[in-house]
Amino acid sequence: MIFYIDKYNIFNSINNVHEVEISLGFSYLNLGLYVDSLEQFNCILEISSNNLIALVLRGITYFKLEKYENALADANRALEINTTSSSSFILRGETYFMLEKYNEALMDLNKSLEIDSNNTYVLALRGEIYLKFQQYGKAFLDLKILSEFNTNNTLQKFINTLLFQGESHYSLEQYSKALLHYNKVLEIDPYNLTALSFRGKVYYSLGRYYNAFLNLNEALEINPFDVATLLYRGEVYLKHGHYDKAFADLEKVLELYAKDLYNPGMSLEIKSNYVNALTLQAKICFNLQQYEETIHFLNKALEINSKIQLY
Repeated sequence: MIFYIDKYNIFNSINNVHEVEISLGFSYLNLGLYVDSLEQFNCILEISSNNLIALVLRGITYFKLEKYENALADANRALEINTTSSSSFILRGETYFMLEKYNEALMDLNKSLEIDSNNTYVLALRGEIYLKFQQYGKAFLDLKILSEFNTNNTLQKFINTLLFQGESHYSLEQYSKALLHYNKVLEIDPYNLTALSFRGKVYYSLGRYYNAFLNLNEALEINPFDVATLLYRGEVYLKHGHYDKAFADLEKVLELYAKDLYNPGMSLEIKSNYVNALTLQAKICFNLQQYEETIHFLNKALEINSKIQLY
């Protein structure tokens, strides 16, 4: 994580007083010479114990040295001197964040934003805390504002985080939690293929089959060649006895891969998908008592599988 000292010029954000001693300490800090930086700020504070700039910068130095209690002490002292010091609130908020005291961090970041509502760094950090609290609406609002100030696609990072968390819950069979994540993604991006496909899987796991098919169908309207969704929908059709529809989806998968199947550069995942499609087709033929076709598809699956093991 990039913290405030890494991203902003703290010296200028606190005050434009260019004292030689503080400038030297700040230079040490920026160069990563934290022991030298600490010695410099200690010397300044021995002479002037209420020097706000030196207190905050020493607090940042302690932060860099992972001496978080010392960093908190300096931040608290700085706020006694100046109760509206945005940088002091940020330093204390960052330190609380590192100590996993997220409620306290949130309060300090909120106070900082009362002073400077457009501070993109603070908005990003507060958004991250909201994510930890699973307050996705608030996180989305912060990251939406943030995306207006910079071009690093913050909103997409938020979506990716939600997708990752959704998939994690899905893997753990925590389907209701997974659904919350995918719903939030689709509020932001109604045509997100990954969210639609996985929400379809979640609905199916919850026994909500109508919703499952709606989402899987919509995902394939966006990208008719999405193999993972085709395979899953084909398997679902098979389970519900819709053999013609299942066979058609699986045939599309085979067609997509047929040309490059024996290409040495073809990934194992693709070849595995091809084998899965053949195996499911064999199951369909078996259920329809088409035993010769069943053997044909199984033989082909075994042939491909043996080639996979050679690579």
